[in-house]
Amino acid sequence: MISPLTQIAVILAMLPITNFLSRRGRLVLMSAAGAALLLVVAPASAWMILLMCLEGLVLEAVLRKRPKSSLLRQYLPYLLLLNMFYTDIINGLDSVELASIGVAFAVIRVFMTTKQLLGLPNTTWTSRIGSLAVGGFFLPVIVIGPVLSGTTLWSQAKPGGKEAEGTTEWLYRKMFSGWILAALAAPGIAQLAGGASLDRWTAPLVMIALFLNLFASFWGLSLIAESGAALVGFTVPQNFNKPWLATDIRDFWNRWHISMAKFVMQYVFLPLNLRGVQPKIATISAFIFMGLWHEVKIGYLIWGIAHGVLMAFMPKAAPDANRVRRLGGRALTLSSVVILSYVANYTFKG
Repeated sequence: MISPLTQIAVILAMLPITNFLSRRGRLVLMSAAGAALLLVVAPASAWMILLMCLEGLVLEAVLRKRPKSSLLRQYLPYLLLLNMFYTDIINGLDSVELASIGVAFAVIRVFMTTKQLLGLPNTTWTSRIGSLAVGGFFLPVIVIGPVLSGTTLWSQAKPGGKEAEGTTEWLYRKMFSGWILAALAAPGIAQLAGGASLDRWTAPLVMIALFLNLFASFWGLSLIAESGAALVGFTVPQNFNKPWLATDIRDFWNRWHISMAKFVMQYVFLPLNLRGVQPKIATISAFIFMGLWHEVKIGYLIWGIAHGVLMAFMPKAAPDANRVRRLGGRALTLSSVVILSYVANYTFKG
């Protein structure tokens, strides 16, 4: 695993050089740095992501010649998503353990880039290769995301493009906050939870601690990604927006891993729904995909089905609910999320 400190150190090492580069030059440099870091720390990941970028380039070149209404053009890029299963298959073999840092997130970014390139009327080989390379290797998002299309970043690199907002001091503080959460708070919480057992009295506290460990790590790495990208002038999606304030499960997914939630709605739910699948079934299917995207195992399958069912059938919180009902909705939502997180990550290990 690439430590938060290592990622921050490489980002900061690149900053003095970026001052002498154009926006496109900065983007290329940060993507090359991401690829180099992976080659050193997890070479298997680097080669897998490079292979995915080549797959996307070939698919885009072949499908661009087909009519826009062609079903092949619309749906053949979904073959790229099968890459998310390769590491699970390989790691399931005896005596094989493949370091797959950032691969799951890169699968989504390369897929989104390919789909968006197909939607653009005129693109050059430079923009296609550049967009896919950026989608696969952009340093600030290399570890966990957020998920985004490389075309989004490539378009930001055009001359006269808008720079990311935020003062340098504020961005450094945001990055430092991310490091504290991911490198100090998350391991500390995990250590506290590690010595406790799931008996009658400690089970709720242990589950909460394990979830807080996950949240602190994920939120911290997302802050590093957001601030690191902004320091070189690029905007990436926000991944978290106070999820502890969620009053129902829909509100939770508008606040938690926002970029991934938007991805499954746009690229899984909507295509199913537009093809005639009932909205509730399409919702459950989208979250089953999200669960298996995390990892192909029973715990995450249950996690995906449960979140999908809650999203499809749980009533939405009333906007005019009183304070007690809002607090009750938050408690019920977060309790469900914590329990399902434990099921996904810590059960069915055998």
